[in-house]
Amino acid sequence: MILAFVAIAARVVWIQGPGAGRYLAVGQSEWTHTVTLAGTRGSILDANGDELAMSIPQTTIYADPHQVSDPKGEAAQLAPALGQSVTGLVSKLTESAGFVYLARTVDDATAAKVAKLNLAGVYSMQEPKRFYPAGQLAQPIIGLVGTDGTGLGGLESKYNSILQGKPGKLIEQTDPQGRQLPGGLQEYKAPVSGQDLVLTIDESLQYDAEQALAKAIVAAGAKSGIAMLMDTKTGDILADANLTMPGPGIPSTIPAVPISIPAPSSVSSGSASTTPTPQVQPVEAASASAFTQVYEPGSVNKLITISAALQQGVIKPSDIFTIPNTYDVAGTTFHDAEPHATEHWNVTDILANSSNIGTTQIAQRLGKTQLLKYIGDYGEGKKTDIDFPGESRGLLPSYWSGTSIADVPIGQGIGVTAVQMLAAYNTIANGGVYVAPRLVAGTIGSDGVEHTTPITPGHRVVSPKVAAEMTTMLDEVVRVGTGTAANLSPYTVAGKTGTALVPLAGHYEAGHYVASFAGFVPSEDPSITAMVVINDTLDYGAAASAPTFATIARDALQQRKIPPHAPLPPAPGVPLATTATATGAGEVAGTPLPGLSPAANVAATVPTTPGSKGAIAPTTSATVPQRQRTTPTTAASQAG
Repeated sequence: MILAFVAIAARVVWIQGPGAGRYLAVGQSEWTHTVTLAGTRGSILDANGDELAMSIPQTTIYADPHQVSDPKGEAAQLAPALGQSVTGLVSKLTESAGFVYLARTVDDATAAKVAKLNLAGVYSMQEPKRFYPAGQLAQPIIGLVGTDGTGLGGLESKYNSILQGKPGKLIEQTDPQGRQLPGGLQEYKAPVSGQDLVLTIDESLQYDAEQALAKAIVAAGAKSGIAMLMDTKTGDILADANLTMPGPGIPSTIPAVPISIPAPSSVSSGSASTTPTPQVQPVEAASASAFTQVYEPGSVNKLITISAALQQGVIKPSDIFTIPNTYDVAGTTFHDAEPHATEHWNVTDILANSSNIGTTQIAQRLGKTQLLKYIGDYGEGKKTDIDFPGESRGLLPSYWSGTSIADVPIGQGIGVTAVQMLAAYNTIANGGVYVAPRLVAGTIGSDGVEHTTPITPGHRVVSPKVAAEMTTMLDEVVRVGTGTAANLSPYTVAGKTGTALVPLAGHYEAGHYVASFAGFVPSEDPSITAMVVINDTLDYGAAASAPTFATIARDALQQRKIPPHAPLPPAPGVPLATTATATGAGEVAGTPLPGLSPAANVAATVPTTPGSKGAIAPTTSATVPQRQRTTPTTAASQAG
């Protein structure tokens, strides 16, 4: 008995002394609770300070299973209020833990129902929930946030550490009923709010771009599309629409923006008429395709080939080239998209007609080394400074065959992103200086101080003289060449159509095109540079992308109150194209597809210059002809 007493005494001494910490911790866990408090996530703002993404405190319901004496009874009461199964709630309420989420960020009505039940061990706290006031608008760019407050894609992911801030915590001691113990421990560490992210995107221009792009995708029967707007001088991206038709692997079937495309006229019998089939409309793409999707640019890439040749002095704008109907390169016969008699064209005619053969002859004078140098100088084959999540560098030729000198100069056999091609055209708009694209203008700290994103210095690619020569020739593309559907009279548009064949399983799919248009306006003093890409369509860029470019550029000009400028004379030594020569060797110059707005109509809201007598009346559009589709003879005969 003495030995037993000594053992018990020793054990008591141990429990009260060296071993007390363990038992104290177990006891404290019964009445001490620690709750992590998430910091309010910073907002994502557009260029005008309007919220594109914001966090609002919502009620989160949680429980301490240790304090729940009747899990089944409480689960039965909670199930209808939370919209969950009784079985699932019983599983949560019987976990061996002091804290378990029952429902996160519920609405106020649900929170009130749970509070009214007054259940033991069931509590609530405030937790931020992410909301997107503009709905799905620009979702591929912005991204999403998970229930744990972590960015899952887009800018929400890239700038997660800046946006989410730092968590706080609340430690308190409560009795079994959850009431705070008088004089008990209570510790509070306030969370730190995240910084706001300010984008260069303009919400209203983004909406306009998405709506115009959605119409173009439907009208062209395409699979997807991209439309981008850029501030010419700063490189700020004002809009970036990335849409696709719903299908496998697409997370949403909700239309991106509401659109209405007139259905083709139906044949009616007697008084009965055919009821139109509801249109399937484009949805937001799974990712920001303008940065992540590589495509063959087609004839828009001719800007790089021709400007490089002018810069190297191997051609002059007035040089005359003999353009036959077919042209042999390394034993392969190349064609223009449309058959034609042998022509004698200057460089302006070659660009206005989007002649593949003429561009190939220019590239042969330039040579492989210089061509690849200028492709790199214009930004192809490199990520932009934006470094968007998943952004592609593009694809340059991994080897150089005998026909590469004919493929690459006309935009086949290489892969680019839309933002790379947009920046290339913006280089000419800036007098030959490459201006890095910018998507994030800066951040705003919790102290309200804005920190501007540093602007990357530009670099010269071609001389001001060459840029002026290219601008005159691009003007001619829109005035009388393949890009007439991009006309925005009284504004002067400089731009280029592109129609590349769609690669499929190692070969080109005849009759399926990537139709694009890139350009800038007003060409006399550029303010807006834009790019439109319509993917996998039966139509050329002239009919599908050029009118869409005109629509989004017109909206930007009107919103930013940019007036037309007095036309400038052609750059010295640059001949103009004539209607007689611009016959469409590269592609048919046709009018917009049915359902797309006439490109020539700027409406009566054109800003006027000081001293002018008013806006110039819009021009009248011609009757929209039947859609023209041409299947090239070979893969080497892409459209212009």
